[in-house]
Amino acid sequence: MKLAALYTIFDGLELLKGSIKQIENDVDVIIIGWQKVSNTFNESKEIESFIKTLPSKYILIEYKPQSNMIPNDNERMKHQQLLNKAKELECTHFLFLATDHYYKTEEFKRAKEIALNYDVTTSKMFTYYKQANWQLTPIEDYQMPFICKLYNNTKIDSNKYPVHTDPCVRVNTCNKFYEFKESELMLHHYSVIRQDIELKFNNSAASIRWSKKDIEQFIKEYKEAKINDSISYFKGRRLIEVDNYFTL
Repeated sequence: MKLAALYTIFDGLELLKGSIKQIENDVDVIIIGWQKVSNTFNESKEIESFIKTLPSKYILIEYKPQSNMIPNDNERMKHQQLLNKAKELECTHFLFLATDHYYKTEEFKRAKEIALNYDVTTSKMFTYYKQANWQLTPIEDYQMPFICKLYNNTKIDSNKYPVHTDPCVRVNTCNKFYEFKESELMLHHYSVIRQDIELKFNNSAASIRWSKKDIEQFIKEYKEAKINDSISYFKGRRLIEVDNYFTL
């Protein structure tokens, strides 16, 4: 296995190095697709200086969103760009990640061995809100692709998977599939853990469906949230307190 970790980054940059730290010794290549302009066409003031702090061994690819495309189509094109680079480097497997995706190192190691036997694997996730030890319950009803096999003809495709996943990270080469059990592997998704929460909401791919009033309400809810609250942004899921697993 030659495994490529394929990251996409725009905001939440403060989380990236911690995410990489958990898996760096178990991947062969780290490719980072970065954007100065988001898919909703807002500009980052810090990303260019941030990427200069990254080790030279990481491969950096700038993605420039197309103005005539909706956010999800730009997201697909960006992921395809990363897949193409992994193919150039003769990687046999890949893993899509965002800056707020964390895996426990030992779980990752064990799951990596299982993934060798499949085209596509997926993981359920714990989602965190406002603070690194505030977790939403119950878990969300969609999953994130984990390690997948990379073929010459692998491409981003809205191909159906046996479980619900983001269509922007699905691939066409999904013949042999494995869904990790919660006891085997969980993605820790620090989805709403941000230094700049307004940047997060304003640049979400889903923001094209929201009004300005919606975003203002999400931000207000975030600022006022406390343990045991039900969060409307997450369909009424409740906040519980857990360990700060990665000392964020």
